[in-house]
Amino acid sequence: MVLNTEEDRVRTVCTRDASQSQKFRFNVGAKSFTQQYAKFYETRLNTFNDNLNEAVQHSWGSDVPIRQICDVVLGERCVLLGTIFKQMPLQPSILKELGEELNIPTQPVMDNFTSDEDVLILEDMLQRIVLIGDIKADNFVTGVCVAVKGREDERKPGYFNVEEVCYPQLRPSPPPACQDDAEVLFVSGLEFGGSKHSPMAAQLLVDFVSGSLGNEEARRICRVIVAGNLVSPEVHDKEQHYKAKYLMKSAVAGTVDAVKDVSSWLNLLTRTVPVTIMPGESDPSNATLPQQPLHPCMFADENECLESSTNPYECDIAGVRILGHSGQPCNNIKMYSKLENSVDIMKRCLDWAHMAPTAPDTMACYPYTDNDPFIIKNCPHLFFAGNQNTLEGDYYSSGDGKHCLCISVPKFSETGLCVRVNLRTLTWEPVLLSGDCE
Repeated sequence: MVLNTEEDRVRTVCTRDASQSQKFRFNVGAKSFTQQYAKFYETRLNTFNDNLNEAVQHSWGSDVPIRQICDVVLGERCVLLGTIFKQMPLQPSILKELGEELNIPTQPVMDNFTSDEDVLILEDMLQRIVLIGDIKADNFVTGVCVAVKGREDERKPGYFNVEEVCYPQLRPSPPPACQDDAEVLFVSGLEFGGSKHSPMAAQLLVDFVSGSLGNEEARRICRVIVAGNLVSPEVHDKEQHYKAKYLMKSAVAGTVDAVKDVSSWLNLLTRTVPVTIMPGESDPSNATLPQQPLHPCMFADENECLESSTNPYECDIAGVRILGHSGQPCNNIKMYSKLENSVDIMKRCLDWAHMAPTAPDTMACYPYTDNDPFIIKNCPHLFFAGNQNTLEGDYYSSGDGKHCLCISVPKFSETGLCVRVNLRTLTWEPVLLSGDCE
């Protein structure tokens, strides 16, 4: 496709993105997994401490004293800072897994572990206290740092009666600076090698981006972001791990073929537009967050237009701050809360100033000791989550003027849908490329 002058200008200006994902990258050989996760929670709360103090002063003033849990006076109204721990009787545990191996009867398989018996507990560095009152366990997960105002219940010592809840404050970002109607195309869950993958739909996506379908809007697409699950989970048969190597040839061949197809597809796509690929839950990357970039050996040739990035991913494209992940944090929060809508979960994560609060409690992550890279310090202009059940978009805003477009990107293999976002107006539009998708 021959690019005209306007298209050249838009794509040249708007692809000067400064990736800000370095905090998610690490040298695997220099990392240790011997440390405990308690330090991670301590680091998270310490990082939020000053922020929460400022938020308390902004929301409630200085009339109510801020106490440590061990210094609470029975019946005195005060403010406590700490990390939420959600005690859930139905939460899976290693003891239940051992029971399964020993053929001890267990509970049926569930996709949500909440119950009416869930209890919220606030922890600081020294002590913990049970939270009751105006706070609902259904809307919280373990790992959220909050400030709560209330008093210890005189009739139930050890229980703190919450009147109000305050969250860390995000710093606002400057207004989006993009002056052109450039667009970023988001797609996730192509799942090459799987039964739901549609080669025709994948080719239609290439044709759409290149403008071969006669669509003028292709000229405005300055980057494609592929948010995880390029390879289908079907090529990773867990039962194969317990078989002899000579019986595993078909599974290995399936994975290799899927990766070859991914490489060929990316070579076609990058002829027209720069592409960023993020690993997902089923891709050949590390299982813990943050997932490291897919290895260059997966791709046939070096390609300057292909960026293999981490999951999560953060960048600045033409003055628009973009932050997102391949969907694991949203999917995990759905399992441990009553929050079901992906966009609502993303808004809650912005309230909590943390994109993956359930890590490391119920979602695997690296045991950081000096920093928590999942903390959101500046409010992004665009927040996305890949591999969701439905396509949705809505705007997050707070009382001090922070605005963010939240986009739930569905699995392309199941829906044939991807999303175009205009970087100047921060408006979004679905693109249906069904092919032979079901």
